[in-house]
Amino acid sequence: MTFLELAKKRYSVRSFKDTPIEEEKLNAIIEAGTYAATGMGKQSPIIIAVKDKALREKLSKMNATIMGVNIDPFYGAPELLIVLANKE
Repeated sequence: MTFLELAKKRYSVRSFKDTPIEEEKLNAIIEAGTYAATGMGKQSPIIIAVKDKALREKLSKMNATIMGVNIDPFYGAPELLIVLANKE
């Protein structure tokens, strides 16, 4: 499948299964993210996989508080990827 075909079929997901993603697929997603375009071409992303349910819930509550809402901003996703970048 070409990128254009994939982009045309893209859609948002707001409902997730409660099963974790397979390790091989998760690693492929993280690897793809490390090669994604970045500001000024610095390619400095650090990607953290959050699999711990308690930490995921804590992050969800913190994010909801910052957003001023009382919902799960991660739509029930069982795992999260946090993307950080070097500002320098």
